Amino acid sequence: MKLPDCFASLFQNYDFDIIDDERHRSLVIKTVLAQGTWEQILWLFRHYGREKVREVFVEDYYGLQTLPESTRKLWELLFIDEPLPDDPHPLAKWRCRRLVPPAAR
Repeated sequence: MKLPDCFASLFQNYDFDIIDDERHRSLVIKTVLAQGTWEQILWLFRHYGREKVREVFVEDYYGLQTLPESTRKLWELLFIDEPLPDDPHPLAKWRCRRLVPPAAR
């Protein structure tokens, strides 16, 4: 299904006409959580449901952490029971978040 036209401004780096709400669910959810208006966020929860939105957020939260820190802090209030502790090291925000597969080493 095609996204509503009011979402086009959020996806200026993509060909908006080919974004599919199910195939590109993770991209849509993370983009709207990070940059969406209140009306777009309400649409997101109505369309996908709280559990699917939570699933995508939790995967990012404990995974690569592609969402901006301010966005993670906001949505962890709703979706995370025990937040990750803040790393006091000043270079922690620059740490590598991607795991290199053992075969590639």
